[in-house]
Amino acid sequence: MILEVGPGTGRSYGFNPSIEYSIEYVVFLDIEPPSIEARKHGTWVIGDAQYLPFRSNAFSKIIAHHVLEHLRDPDMFLGEAYRVLKPKGVLSLRTPNFLSRNAYADPDHKHVFNFLTLYFKLRRKFTILLPFSAGSMLGKLAKPLTFLINMLTDEIRLEGVKK
Repeated sequence: MILEVGPGTGRSYGFNPSIEYSIEYVVFLDIEPPSIEARKHGTWVIGDAQYLPFRSNAFSKIIAHHVLEHLRDPDMFLGEAYRVLKPKGVLSLRTPNFLSRNAYADPDHKHVFNFLTLYFKLRRKFTILLPFSAGSMLGKLAKPLTFLINMLTDEIRLEGVKK
C-alpha cells in the first residue's frame, strides 16, 4: 500500500498527485474533502497529516511532496510517517529550498527548510537516499559535492528508508 499525503483536492489546491493514481493500493490523504473530479481517482481519506488515521506498519511508501511547509508541526508528521511505514518502507519528501522563491510565494507556507536541517531531521529515524549525487570518479570529493548540489537546488528532495 502507498499513501500520498496532500495531493491536492481540486479545491484549495489542484489535484496533482505525484504517483500514478491508476496503480492499485494507493490511498490519498488530504485535510479537505476531494472535489467530485478528484474523488474519481483512488481511495480518499480526509485527515490531518500530523495525526495519520492509519494503523502502524500499514504502508510500504509514503509520498509527501510540498506538504511539510504547510504543516503546523512537521516533526509530528515525520513521527507519524515513521509509525505507519512498514520496516524498510520509504518516505519521499519534497519541499521548496529556502533559496527558492517558491519557499516564500505561498502565504500558506508555515515553514521554510534548508537541505541540512531536513537531512538531519530525517536521519534520526531513517536511512537517507539522496536523489542528486556528484560523479563517482571524484573520490573523497564526491560526498561533500553531493551535499553541496542538494543544498543549492530549488526543491529539496529526500527519501528516507525506515530503519
